Amino acid sequence: MKNLIIDSRLRSFEKNYLINLGYNLIEVPISKKTYFEIAAHVDIFATKLNDTLILEPSIYERLRKSLNTKAICGIEKIGSKYPEDIKYNVCSIGKNVIHNFKYTDKKILEYIEKNNLKKININQGYSKCSICVVDSNSAIVTDKKIANELKRNGIDVLYINDKLDIKLYKDEKRNYSKMNGFIGGAISRLKDKIIVFGNLQKIDKENKIKEFITSKNIEIIDFENEDVIDYGGIIEIE
Repeated sequence: MKNLIIDSRLRSFEKNYLINLGYNLIEVPISKKTYFEIAAHVDIFATKLNDTLILEPSIYERLRKSLNTKAICGIEKIGSKYPEDIKYNVCSIGKNVIHNFKYTDKKILEYIEKNNLKKININQGYSKCSICVVDSNSAIVTDKKIANELKRNGIDVLYINDKLDIKLYKDEKRNYSKMNGFIGGAISRLKDKIIVFGNLQKIDKENKIKEFITSKNIEIIDFENEDVIDYGGIIEIE
């Protein structure tokens, strides 16, 4: 069975949808190491480069028995505040790896070097949060500086110059935070599909996101009438 690493706070209809696709769900538990909004986000604790998973040490210990893939334990533990919480928030687009490499975990840096991946340095440390990866050479971003840097490196980019209504949870009761979520944590690629954790129309009034994704011949899955939630994305593993 295929495995999927998810934020344990996914809504039940989202979990059921993924289970019905044939996935075994491996849930990242809520951590006390950082603030609640991102405390179970996949992209805060895990990075996948090629077919290798690199995990923050505390999550590695909790999840390794559930994993049937190449998993490496990172060196550095995350902290409660920026930039201590971004060590694993690394984005991969094809052979490109995007991050603020001043803060990247050393095991990730070693992997990049060993496998001759191309580093694209950006100032935004929440790199994976900020970038919605559509395919191996295209992405959607809401940060103009990131958009320009990706374009400069030959990546096809849709830049959205709007503040999107993406929610984050602030507590166990699922009340919404005053903080705004990121597009990369709310929209994820899953095999031949793009999954939106909520109703895409709520953040895409002009259909720019929909048109960009469908232009790549990719099916969009979303959930009608539901708010769009940032869960830090998902990671598929064999």
